[in-house]
Amino acid sequence: MAINIDGLHDIAAEADRIAMHYFLRRTLKVESKADHSPVTQADLEIERMVRQTVKDRWPEVGVFGEEFGEESSVAVTRLIVDPIDGTRNFIRGIPFFATLLAVETHGEVGMGLISAAYTGERWWGTRGNGNHSAMYRSRWDEHLINVSTIEQLDAAQAFHGSLYGCEAALIPKTVSTLLAKTNRQRGVGDYYLHMLVASGAGEFGIDFGLKPWDKAALKAIVEGAGGRVTDLDGGFSLNADSIVSSNGLFHDEILGILNHSNQPQN
Repeated sequence: MAINIDGLHDIAAEADRIAMHYFLRRTLKVESKADHSPVTQADLEIERMVRQTVKDRWPEVGVFGEEFGEESSVAVTRLIVDPIDGTRNFIRGIPFFATLLAVETHGEVGMGLISAAYTGERWWGTRGNGNHSAMYRSRWDEHLINVSTIEQLDAAQAFHGSLYGCEAALIPKTVSTLLAKTNRQRGVGDYYLHMLVASGAGEFGIDFGLKPWDKAALKAIVEGAGGRVTDLDGGFSLNADSIVSSNGLFHDEILGILNHSNQPQN
């Protein structure tokens, strides 16, 4: 049996349980990885659970995760996992963190699910083969989501992550030019800014310094909701470090501004 959205929901439910077991614990173990980013025992336990679940239920599926790399690299289908997106939030007691799951087949991401344990929110979506849809579930309801219909940059609500500091080292100087042309801006970061775009709460989100596991699931969900997700060059590669998600109605204008002088800011 091929891995499907029901399988992703099963994995997410267990990931949520593990995350909540450790969240806000003063005894939470935190280590620093080679790239100086933090990793907690919750990250490690969730990814181990994901890998074991895939091995038991879908042995033909490979796994590519943040903490333990790639397993079964020759597999046609692989599950891409970020056990906790927003680890720094998790460590500091900020309740915006989530498990990100994406299914890639023949190099194309066709399905994604994002589950935020503390807030009780979950988004999932599919794209490709003419099948585009995205859903949102909270503790109170479940419904289809769609991107907004606003067509002008000067009327847009924009979302972004860090603009300064170590997380912003790759941000082009033109980001400030772009944001100045919008109606409203909010910095929320990580998975959440792109889920706001998918839900129609804003028109675009920009993010830099990303890894494959940061990008895969949100692409499926935003595009399932009718939006567009690209790198700065207008294409999409899991290995690129930038991402722009939008409702698609002035995406090229956004890219044009960002690429006008694409040099990282100091």
